[in-house]
Amino acid sequence: MPFLDRADKAQHTGGAVAANLASLRGPAAATWRRRSFLGGAAALLSGAAAAAAPAWAPARPIDILVSFPAGGTADTLARLVADRLARSHNWPAVVVNRPGGGGIILQNSLKAAKADGHTVGFGASYELTYPIGDRVQVDRLRDFDALCSIAALPVCIMARSGAGLDTVEDWRRKAASGKALTFGVSPPFEWIGERMARLLKMDIIAVPFRGSSEISQQLLGGTLDLALSAGSHVPLERAQRAKVVCAVTKNRLPSHPDVPTLRELGADLVIQSSFLLFASKELAPGLRAALTGMFAQIAQEPPLQEALRERGLIPEALTGAALARALQEEVEIGRTITRG
Repeated sequence: MPFLDRADKAQHTGGAVAANLASLRGPAAATWRRRSFLGGAAALLSGAAAAAAPAWAPARPIDILVSFPAGGTADTLARLVADRLARSHNWPAVVVNRPGGGGIILQNSLKAAKADGHTVGFGASYELTYPIGDRVQVDRLRDFDALCSIAALPVCIMARSGAGLDTVEDWRRKAASGKALTFGVSPPFEWIGERMARLLKMDIIAVPFRGSSEISQQLLGGTLDLALSAGSHVPLERAQRAKVVCAVTKNRLPSHPDVPTLRELGADLVIQSSFLLFASKELAPGLRAALTGMFAQIAQEPPLQEALRERGLIPEALTGAALARALQEEVEIGRTITRG
């Protein structure tokens, strides 16, 4: 059964799930749930979350709230997750777009929803860890539990094909001629242009845009010299219209092993972020363990990972302490942003 759109939600109750729930009553059911939860927790601790049977199953479709508009990378990825939940595991899901405010609209909706496991959030981790405007985002992590990351963002800098800006040395030559480099960025990364200019000691003017589609248009039109990408470079590269000059991630991109990182080129600058699922802090431990285990299983399934790679994303399935450490690293990056 494919994932459900909003219009289909009232017509489906997840028959297989309901039957499973109906068959579990009385002391035997309580014992089974307790044993399943303990088994799932042990598997998570040993790194085998995907093999653990969940101790809970939804009684109705799960709402996956997405912090980006329909049609973009995040929305597509959330729908892939929902599809795998429904087709492979009989967990029906509804993708509900809640864009705006750098994730604030989604987060407010999630906090207002009942913490019964039937509503989760899906978005970029930087919405929880990086500052937006003058606000530091550290407090947002106190409101939510990160369940599982799905894909790391392939953050990089691209140039238009044929523009003669394929290396940092090309950038230096243009800057030395008295022509500042124009660099397209979108929230919350407006700060990176100024930081690059200072670290690389060249004149770079960051030009803010609302989203990646606008940046790509201006890059291809010649208005911009460079552009920051978290996946928008993939179709442009395939059409031979753009080239990745450097990665802005901690390590080189798996898809571009010969392309250096910005840090390797002399600018100690890293952007680390992932698409992840998260839930209310009020969620009961058993529900949290069941959701974490199921999403970790989905994240490790070959069909989903193939779809991620096709879109230039880096498959990932971090949970528990490993995910907490990664988010804390992002928080530290966010703090350096505010310090300038």
